Amino acid sequence: MSNFGHVKAVTRVMNGQKCHFRSKLEYRYAVYLNVLKHCGEKQDWIYEDPETAIEFEHGRRGNIRGYLPDFAVQGLQGDWEIHETKGWFTPIDAKKIRAFVDQNDNKFILIFAGLRDTKSKRAQYNRAKRLEPHIEATGGRIIWEADKTLFKPIKHLLDVKAMIPNWE
Repeated sequence: MSNFGHVKAVTRVMNGQKCHFRSKLEYRYAVYLNVLKHCGEKQDWIYEDPETAIEFEHGRRGNIRGYLPDFAVQGLQGDWEIHETKGWFTPIDAKKIRAFVDQNDNKFILIFAGLRDTKSKRAQYNRAKRLEPHIEATGGRIIWEADKTLFKPIKHLLDVKAMIPNWE
């Protein structure tokens, strides 16, 4: 079992609800989703929606495990997408996502803060690359470097708490 004690949880009020984000990455992505909602590109989003939870078999003994995706995001046409943020990508994460994609028809978006094909992250990168065709089959995609592509343009919003009324 991996030790993720270094990951800092963040609790904020977003969309009128108190959310306990398990990491700063999840919080930053929630801010990004609020920007999309405010700009009219997305209708709504829900953090860890219990209706999206699944169970799947894991291991040789067929143990049942659960998986709850990070975000359910509603598009402008009322369609729902599932968004999962990852800072570290373990084999069990890949298995959970594969099981979810196989059991669910919603578009799946996998977001990495900054996963690149470097020597230190090659195993994680290859694991994600093997999963990519299954995600693309749902109409989804993988965002490899969200730190650069999504979060850099809204960095000022992550530091300022009251730019938009009732933002947090």
